[in-house]
Amino acid sequence: MRFPQAPPAIDHEVAPGASPTLPDGRYLHWNELRHREPPPGVRVLEWWASMRAARRGQSRALEAMTACYRAPFGVVLLPAVERKLHAFDRTNVGEKILSALGNDEARIEYRVRQLIEESISSSEIEGARPTTRELARQMLRDRRAPVSVSERMIVNNLRAMERIRELHASGASLEMPELLELHRILGEGALEVEGAAGVLRGPEHEVMVSDADGTVWHRPPAARGIGPRVEALLEFANGGRDDEDERQFVHPIVRAIVAHFWLGYEHPFRDGNGRIARALFYWVLLRHGYEVAEFLSISGPIERSPRAYYLAFAHTETDGGDLTYFVLHQLETMEAALADLLSHLTARASRMRALRELGKVFEGLNNRQRALVDHAMRHPDEGHTIEGHATSHGVHYMTARADLADLVAKRLLTSRRVRTAKLYVASPSLLRRRKAK
Repeated sequence: MRFPQAPPAIDHEVAPGASPTLPDGRYLHWNELRHREPPPGVRVLEWWASMRAARRGQSRALEAMTACYRAPFGVVLLPAVERKLHAFDRTNVGEKILSALGNDEARIEYRVRQLIEESISSSEIEGARPTTRELARQMLRDRRAPVSVSERMIVNNLRAMERIRELHASGASLEMPELLELHRILGEGALEVEGAAGVLRGPEHEVMVSDADGTVWHRPPAARGIGPRVEALLEFANGGRDDEDERQFVHPIVRAIVAHFWLGYEHPFRDGNGRIARALFYWVLLRHGYEVAEFLSISGPIERSPRAYYLAFAHTETDGGDLTYFVLHQLETMEAALADLLSHLTARASRMRALRELGKVFEGLNNRQRALVDHAMRHPDEGHTIEGHATSHGVHYMTARADLADLVAKRLLTSRRVRTAKLYVASPSLLRRRKAK
């Protein structure tokens, strides 16, 4: 992947009435626009100059960032941006879960699912390579101790996400001590740089972002003054003075996306900045009352297309702090994450309808048991534990134990000992019954 070419200096007259986008609404960086055919009678540099001037004229300044870096950071609130924000403002994931599965208890299960999926995907973006994704899920559900650096990264991510939810539930703001604590949780035994967990970089540390070919993609600002800059970032993330001033209001989702970019741009730590930046994104959404954050995993879509993620950072930085590129990318990422969730819900609802063919025995099961029977039938060789069942549904150990004992009594599961662990799997009678249907 090549680093994008920075836009050229503008020394052309600008035609009035230019649009910040192509006619089809795309918001292209110079690196992409320069390869396209300009409108008749216009040279490509003139086309770019007019488009960039239109963007500058419509850009909403992000004064907190501008004050820190003496650079004109801003975002153009395109109609496409406003439409996407409006759609997420109206999204009620809890209602969608209830509509699909007919049981409000499933909300707890899907909150846990988001924590697990985000923890795995965010770690994979940074290089974690678990044996299989399903084994990683099982490790987190069973609270098994990690046995490799990759597993440690995943476990740490889960612990950090859980800590974010605790901080949110307490009503506290996110201050420097909490940020350093979160980074320590993420970094414990999982950073390439020894002694970097929970410690801001200093003037003696050379930090940069480069690819496998040695191309430098980002050099963060000098370490001098890093403390006050991070404090300014946290004030922005929490919704400080600018939230009280209508003239400086920033939509909460845009605020979360900007905070994500800002932490990546500042790169306050010697390692682990990507993980803490994505965690901060979730904090901001939760802080501002967006329940949707509890159900979406943005790292899944990012992990599937990392090139677009890194280019969104680079396009913003090379085009004079125009955060529109990153905002558009992250809104598309959120849409993809929501589509992943809805697809999972649709498939789950279809399987639940099929399981009703089991008759009265299915009707007597609670939502937790139905979910476990569904999973056991799809993964007949995978063992389930009481601890894993309790984690998946946010219930006490004794409640999970009662669920599994009841499923054994109904001959839907059978148990066996593997070393010191007691595992539950789909019973032969359940598999025969399902096959017969």
